Amino acid sequence: MLNVYYSNKLAQQKDILIQILKNDPNPNPFEPETILVQSVGMSQWLQLQIANELGIAGNVEFPYPTSFLWQQYRLLFPNLPKENIFEPRILVWRLMALIPKFIKTPAFLSLERYLQQQDQLKLYQLAIKIAALFDQYLVYRSHWLIHWEEGDLQSVFNEIKQRTSSRENYEEDIWGSIQWQSILWNALVDELKQETDEAVFSTSHRAYLQQRYFEKLDNLTSAEKNKLPKRIFIFGISSLPPSQLAVLEKLSEHCRIYLFFTMPTNTFWGDVIEDRVVEKLALKSHLPKLKNLDLLDYQGNPLLTTWGKQGKEFLNSLLEQDIQGYDFFYDEKKEQISLLNRVQHSIAELEHDFEFELLENDRSIQIHSCHSKMREVEVLHNRLLQIFEENPDLSPTDIVVMSPDIDSYAPYITAVFSQYKFDSKKNLPDPRFIPFSISDQKISNVNPIIESFLNLLAIKDRKFTAEEILDFLEIQAIREKFNFSEEDITLLRDWIVRVGIRAGLEKDHPEWENYNSWENGLNRLLLGVSLKSEHNAWQSILAFDESYGLGAELVGSLAKFIEDLTAWVQVLQNPQSIESWKEKLNHLLQSFYADDAENTESLLLLSQTVESITDQIKQTQFEEAIDIDVLYQVFEQALNDTRSHIQFLVGKVNFCTMLPMRAIPFKVVCLLGMNEGEFPRQQTLNSFDLMQYAPQKGDRAKRDDDRYLFLEALLSTEQILYISYIGQSLTGGDKKPPSILVSQLQDFIVQNLQNSDAFNICEHPMTVFSPKNFTGNNVSYDKEWIEAKYQNTDQKKSTFLSTLVRQEEDLPNEIEIRDLIAYLQSPVKFFFQYHLGVRFDDQETLIPESEHFELSHLDQYLLLDDLLNVNEDEVAQFFENEKLKGNLPACHFADLAKNKLVADITQLKHSLSHYIGQENQLLEIDFSLKIGENDIRLIGHIPNLFGNEIVQWRVGGLRDKDTIQAWVYYLLLCATGKQEIDFKFYFRKDDQAGCLSFNEVSQAEAIAQLQCYLTDYLASFSQLKWAVTEGFDYIKPNPKKNETSTEADCRSKLLDSNDIYIQRVLSQSSDINYADIHQRTQDWFELMLNKKGQ
Repeated sequence: MLNVYYSNKLAQQKDILIQILKNDPNPNPFEPETILVQSVGMSQWLQLQIANELGIAGNVEFPYPTSFLWQQYRLLFPNLPKENIFEPRILVWRLMALIPKFIKTPAFLSLERYLQQQDQLKLYQLAIKIAALFDQYLVYRSHWLIHWEEGDLQSVFNEIKQRTSSRENYEEDIWGSIQWQSILWNALVDELKQETDEAVFSTSHRAYLQQRYFEKLDNLTSAEKNKLPKRIFIFGISSLPPSQLAVLEKLSEHCRIYLFFTMPTNTFWGDVIEDRVVEKLALKSHLPKLKNLDLLDYQGNPLLTTWGKQGKEFLNSLLEQDIQGYDFFYDEKKEQISLLNRVQHSIAELEHDFEFELLENDRSIQIHSCHSKMREVEVLHNRLLQIFEENPDLSPTDIVVMSPDIDSYAPYITAVFSQYKFDSKKNLPDPRFIPFSISDQKISNVNPIIESFLNLLAIKDRKFTAEEILDFLEIQAIREKFNFSEEDITLLRDWIVRVGIRAGLEKDHPEWENYNSWENGLNRLLLGVSLKSEHNAWQSILAFDESYGLGAELVGSLAKFIEDLTAWVQVLQNPQSIESWKEKLNHLLQSFYADDAENTESLLLLSQTVESITDQIKQTQFEEAIDIDVLYQVFEQALNDTRSHIQFLVGKVNFCTMLPMRAIPFKVVCLLGMNEGEFPRQQTLNSFDLMQYAPQKGDRAKRDDDRYLFLEALLSTEQILYISYIGQSLTGGDKKPPSILVSQLQDFIVQNLQNSDAFNICEHPMTVFSPKNFTGNNVSYDKEWIEAKYQNTDQKKSTFLSTLVRQEEDLPNEIEIRDLIAYLQSPVKFFFQYHLGVRFDDQETLIPESEHFELSHLDQYLLLDDLLNVNEDEVAQFFENEKLKGNLPACHFADLAKNKLVADITQLKHSLSHYIGQENQLLEIDFSLKIGENDIRLIGHIPNLFGNEIVQWRVGGLRDKDTIQAWVYYLLLCATGKQEIDFKFYFRKDDQAGCLSFNEVSQAEAIAQLQCYLTDYLASFSQLKWAVTEGFDYIKPNPKKNETSTEADCRSKLLDSNDIYIQRVLSQSSDINYADIHQRTQDWFELMLNKKGQ
């Protein structure tokens, strides 16, 4: 019989298991101990616990129940194949071949409508769903399949109809699904019978196998008895299909089986019902006796009744078996010191309600609302630091962080937790660093070789953009295979931009020549190896000068990579047999990846996967050519089924996916992503899934799994349960509800607290540097932003940037003219970059992904700038070269662009005809000004000195930053006594030329204005001094309306600004002194606007 050990603590069950191993060791040291589990995490945790207690955990196997039972079947039926012929991944290929044979029959009308375009990918996706469904039938409804094989469809229909509500009009759909599914199933059975002998088939068919296995166990020979394991442990499993439980119960007649079942309560709860069911019964009842029935006796704890369905049904299933039960329940009455303990105790005692007063420092259950996944992880990191500070005995191993989708959180976890590895300023490890590991990720998300392999399979329909191709060369194994260094890729990126490569492999296009293709760009690079562009085009190819000479090897490596990639794309165009694909895929691995020690494991996994998939398909006799879109999905699923389990429980804070049966006890359990609609995870059932119409006890449902998982997480937490979710919108600030499970937990707590207002969800600000992170009960360890906590005494300065202080002796006595101009053009940006070393616009610019069809503003500006220096008789050749470079739009759009460029530049070119191409000089400036008690030198130069005049220009429109630069240059001329030098700045106004100049400014005025600028420049070393530098002309009086500017106008200008630096300050500062900024704008620019020429 089964020996079942009941306990409310997994750790206590672990101790019992270890005691059995210690006190009753296996007499045969070569025979492994078998412990059935249902997650890798559980097996690793148990291995560590056994090793800690016994000194070693050797010769212990941790199979899953399904694989273990198949292994037991094979012990008594040696003719069984290693892999069940009814495995879904094998069935899918048989279904791929069978479905088209029946698709025109009346019973398959619904499938025909879905597959009417004969799309192999859709056929494969349908076959996957049907194969998975048949697998479920084999486990949970095997008697249906037997009925179908006997031709008895009516019995199945009657059973479903009896269990379906009379109000539900599904009979036609149910009967239709039974018809086509039974035809397919019988066809599968007939096919398998023909391919295998009767003995193999009857033992492979799980509907028959269980009965034959039972009969075999009843008539074992002595040799067969010796094959059976002596004992089996079942640990950390909260649910098993009834069929598997029955097999284990039968097997227990011949070997000792110890099943450890973690019970939420030490009271029988197999008959408790949910509150909503109680209310429904009370409302429906018209019988006086039922109305007077004390239904509270059947309710129990609302959290247990709502979340515990899966465990309750498994408990009832256990009690139906021949078992010997042992109770080992832990008495929690003495440990109700925290809210978490009290909630756990209420579940253990089946309490419907309780009374508890929450202490101020009780943070045993925390719920946090954030704006994004990034903020969830940032808040978590700070809270973990606080937990470590308040609980010095805790170690990272005592903490687990789980999420329904760990893949979506992994980049943020890595970004936040990795940033504190080292304190560069102190040259010491950063005390805020928390060691961590992430498991359960898709292997394609953590292994770049696997990811690139899948991308190569999916590349057929890609645009072959420059970024896509460069992404391949970022993979070290590919880079080494084609002899690229990391530095080469940086240089290649620059070359690719400059030769005009954007997208497309080939130059020829049905409608135009693609000069932005890889073919055209490579031809330019290759020609540039031996020829300079000064020789003009050769066979419509313009050489690229940078690749001349020493660039030959790099260009050759790139050409080889593109050649091999082009050949691979051609391979992908046509469907092929699996044997042909096997050959091509193995060649791909050899051709694209360097096989060295670092890559061996990944390449071995890929080659083994190729071999495994090939064997699976060949086993089914599927001989159709397979499209690459189908093959891609096959490999994606096969590879990503191999998740990164190996890092779980390695002495760090463990991040992992929320999986059933992973209720390992931790002192701190953190749950991320507890969002409405995302947890419990949604399960979309197929309309043809017959089980949904007739559910039975023991059926698996993902939502019930997740509810029980949440309950297990709550009960397995020893000290702190931390929950976070995205509860605030990034845009409108709207509130979002958490998971229904979190809401139920919150409601249960609040309803039972004496001081219910003491338990609240903690809402966090949107950004890590918000001052709110440093006020009230919030604790932030981000010292880089701690200045935001403090405010100046007058409460008028920006709290965000108010405390960066430098002593006076640190101020410079020399200032570069270019730095002063940069400050005046954008004081906030200058402050961030120069003083804080922070850049928000420093990201690598992505290469455009499509051919030219119109010129961007930047493209237009660059072409106009070049065209300005082109002689009239060279314009045609200039445009021809630009076309060959890929700088002009495709097709007839090129002619339109050329005409517009010429029209736009003509007037400006005429105005500058006396200066373009003429020799000019730099006017050196070295000028001292008195600022306070200090002499400050302004050093630098003014460019474009032509004799006795300075003439500058740009081929675009006049920007405010151009006006500011020109104004500073003019002030320097006036302040240094060089008023005789004429200053002009030309610009383009559509197709006309404009000229900026200034009216006379006295030397005293110029010096006073420069002193104003320098004073604010130096003051900004300790506190930002800023003004409106875009749209500053708002300060000009409006004579028509007799109005003057106000600080409200100043505020409006700043709020409308697109400058990311200004927006960052505005979003984090609630007390900006707009009056001060308005006044400074007038001080800076009023004289300039008055002196600006018309």
